[in-house]
Amino acid sequence: MSKTSAVSKNKWISSNYVQIKVAIKPDIAKAFKDVCKADNVSITEELRGFMEMRGGLTNNKNKPKKELLKTRSGRRKSMNILCRQLELIKEAELFYCNNIPTNLQGSANYEIAEESISDMEEAIEIISRVY
Repeated sequence: MSKTSAVSKNKWISSNYVQIKVAIKPDIAKAFKDVCKADNVSITEELRGFMEMRGGLTNNKNKPKKELLKTRSGRRKSMNILCRQLELIKEAELFYCNNIPTNLQGSANYEIAEESISDMEEAIEIISRVY
């Protein structure tokens, strides 16, 4: 790429994108980089997908992304990511369940939390068999 086209590209990027600086502990950053590398996904793509999902900005929510339609490896990669996300949600629910006071451990909320943990474990096991 010539110097002129690089300058033009950088100018376009700076006018159409926003950079976000994040401070993360080194062990967390390394683990995230390792997972992205293992899944053959760029860090930027992974973070962009997370931000779109959390911000409710995903386009065509019921339509698979083009890259998922092309290859089985792309679909397996997505299933792997889905399992990791479910695992994180399950861990959060487990944390919630473990921190419910003893006198409320028979409550409806506690039972719902326990049941959702069990359901997520089953879902993770089923999804894991797919890829």
